[in-house]
Amino acid sequence: MKQDYERGSDAPDDVGRLIALAGRRPAPDAKMQESVRGAVEQAWNATVAQRNFRRRSLWLSAAATVAAITVGLLWLGVGREPIAPSDAATFVAARGEARIGGVPDHELVVAGSRLPSGTTVRTGASGFVLLTVASVGVRIGPDTTLKLGRPGRVTLSSGRLYAETAAPAAPGPTFVVATPFGRVSHLGTEFQVVVASGSMDVSVRSGRVRVAEANGPVNTLTRGEGVEVVRGGTVRRIAVTPYGASWSWVDTLEPDFPIDGRSLADFLAWYARETGLRLVLLGGRTAAAVGHTTLSGSIAGLTPNQALAAVMATTGFEYDMTAPGELRIRMRGAARRT
Repeated sequence: MKQDYERGSDAPDDVGRLIALAGRRPAPDAKMQESVRGAVEQAWNATVAQRNFRRRSLWLSAAATVAAITVGLLWLGVGREPIAPSDAATFVAARGEARIGGVPDHELVVAGSRLPSGTTVRTGASGFVLLTVASVGVRIGPDTTLKLGRPGRVTLSSGRLYAETAAPAAPGPTFVVATPFGRVSHLGTEFQVVVASGSMDVSVRSGRVRVAEANGPVNTLTRGEGVEVVRGGTVRRIAVTPYGASWSWVDTLEPDFPIDGRSLADFLAWYARETGLRLVLLGGRTAAAVGHTTLSGSIAGLTPNQALAAVMATTGFEYDMTAPGELRIRMRGAARRT
């Protein structure tokens, strides 16, 4: 029998008409009902588990952020600049006023985060940032603007950076700093670049650096050498000391050196590298003794000089830095030698 329905709030829809015409269907048996109930329960549990996993993931990400802030990320802003597809650096740490731009808002920037090409790093008067770029440790100082290019390339518009690597670049430079005054390429070295409004200074602490001046010659610098390039093309080679006041900002944010289980020789080599001092071991037995002295504890949060004082106080050695550019180590009670 055909029934006509008018459209309205109480009128059945097309699906309702089909159900009405189909009539009552036989009820499923108990086995079928139990099977359906089990399938529904399994699907529901899977949905709940997925939601709980997402909540735990968000909580862990938030906890990781809090932990990163606790160990030194005093302030970190995330910008809204478009992201490029390739990774250019790894974020390690930051301190003071520092801003990272070029990372999506939903991504947290914590130790180990990958930063894409196009990322900008800007620091204020108290800002420091530590990155790894192409296996090179890069420390960015205050009042600095830097942009990550393709992997191994950065552009330093203003401010200062310090780069270090233990291995020489092979077969060619793997880290290049572009500036308004030219390019600086690492060849296996420690160096700093300072860009001011009208000049660029490059100083080498160890190893070699290649400086290609804008529209000018290429210079290769070694330990204790530097170059000053002034806007307009004036170039002046200068002698630099690999230690002292001009390098002091580098110690503000350095990678932690885990001493627990390491030898005193390893620690002293790290200290000499961080400060640019030459390590001198006095006495025939000193070299062997420092190699067999095992350290324990932690120097996290200490400057290299604070760490040196704390570590040496627990050993049978003493140190002397009265000779310019040298860290002298001798066994306690040994006769002093100049």
